[in-house]
Amino acid sequence: MDKAHIGKFRLALLSALCLAGTAACSEPAEDSKDSNPGASVEATSSTPAAGSSDYATLAADAGQVEAGKKLFSNCAVCHSVDPGNPSPAGPKLIAVVGRKIGGAEDFRYSQALKNADGSWTPEKLDVFLKDPMAAYPGTSMAFGGLAKEADRKAIIAYLASIQPK
Repeated sequence: MDKAHIGKFRLALLSALCLAGTAACSEPAEDSKDSNPGASVEATSSTPAAGSSDYATLAADAGQVEAGKKLFSNCAVCHSVDPGNPSPAGPKLIAVVGRKIGGAEDFRYSQALKNADGSWTPEKLDVFLKDPMAAYPGTSMAFGGLAKEADRKAIIAYLASIQPK
């Protein structure tokens, strides 16, 4: 099997895992009653109001960062935040906040992200994490989205805290 077929197979497998509701996709895109109490990690500290861009404060908030780190374990199925480890399927997310959308080196992006304008701001990440397919139609990210704002903010706080060494 050549590299192109292996890549398509991996993407199909990850998509199937997401559709089956495994850890690769932690929540459905729509708010619903929690059938799995404890699936969401609530930060113990305050969160800026919806629409706030005070993510520098979140990144400095140890409670938010820790909550985001726990939630990110689901994302680690596809993404790495360790410079020494390759990402299994998606781009590395080291220093993603502020990086050009579709700008990680050595990753083949979908046309949707390759052609996107701008950089990953916390607000753009929030919209993307809520519903990747709606934010960038045609994205190949096989993820149903995070419905809970607190979860998205915690993950973004964690990602904002990760900088290259």
